Amino acid sequence: MIESAYLHIPFCQSICTYCAFERSANLKQIDQWLDVICDEVQNTLKQAKQNDPTFKLKTIYFGGGTPSVLSCAQLERLASLFADVFDPYGEWTIEANPESITLEWLQTARRLMINRISIGIQTFDVKRLQTLNRHHTPLQAKQAVALCRQAGFESISVDLIYGFAKQTMADLNADLDAFLELDIDHLSIYSLILEPDSALGKRGYVPLDEYENALMYEQIDKRLTQSDFEHYEVSSFARNQKYGLHNSLIWDDGQYFGFGFGAIGRDEQGLYHHSGTLKQYIQKQSHLEYEENPNPWFDAIMTGLRTTMGLNVLKWNLRYGFDFKQRYAHVLNQYSECFIEQNDRISLTKQGMEILDTILVEFLMED
Repeated sequence: MIESAYLHIPFCQSICTYCAFERSANLKQIDQWLDVICDEVQNTLKQAKQNDPTFKLKTIYFGGGTPSVLSCAQLERLASLFADVFDPYGEWTIEANPESITLEWLQTARRLMINRISIGIQTFDVKRLQTLNRHHTPLQAKQAVALCRQAGFESISVDLIYGFAKQTMADLNADLDAFLELDIDHLSIYSLILEPDSALGKRGYVPLDEYENALMYEQIDKRLTQSDFEHYEVSSFARNQKYGLHNSLIWDDGQYFGFGFGAIGRDEQGLYHHSGTLKQYIQKQSHLEYEENPNPWFDAIMTGLRTTMGLNVLKWNLRYGFDFKQRYAHVLNQYSECFIEQNDRISLTKQGMEILDTILVEFLMED
């Protein structure tokens, strides 16, 4: 049973230089896009309720793009479609950028039952914000968090990026200091890895080398764990058990609706997305395509081992028809000191997390 939904809002006021996601800076298309995606959501949810009158979504995630470019009226039109299927005890996340957040918009989101917000701050350094083509200031980032609190958001997350060219450990610590001063309970932090189609990738921008990145990753883990954060996923830290529930479901091999152009969904057949271009989606000329995946069982291992929760071995065995411990006995023995087995789950020690990529290669080679 599908109990989660991801909805992609493919619009931004400007395009970040590191971004290779499906997005458009033509905000005039939003209302046309809304007509199409509202039909898609209504039809899918109607079918789900017909199949199961008790159908509810435990997690909803509005990502992008930049969802905060939607006006209050546009956000209300979209979010109201989920009003009678969202579990009020669930998690409903929306992404936002500091420069487009207003108190009215945040209050509208809260009124619509959206209860978690993820703010794309990326860095508190002015020059690096310019490198990324971000259009907020460090002060606006801090003010955005204050506005979220004023609007009644208790669950707030921030995104940060590290691994910039010539970034020093002092620079990294300055960003971490600024984050900790916000006194919020969730951080997602990513190394600057450039896709070839991104603006920085096309310019030949060279981020920090792998060794320096690894040192920064260790420093991030050290600083945040000293501040009572749990490193519960490779890129995610939470305090007071404020985990991101939607992403946790995906990491645990869950299924979810993928609404809109640029979204990825997952059902019994596998991962799917909309074909073609945003223009074709708006013109109703796209269709759902399933992605070819010769070994989805490896994807489940890869995402499960990213988290401290680990891989649910019993669920994996039932879903994919293998005996995990038997199939991967060589890897489990070779890295026995890196694995923790508890309650039908296998997870990695801190040492194992540090060499996750190496261990995953070994799993892949066994296939």
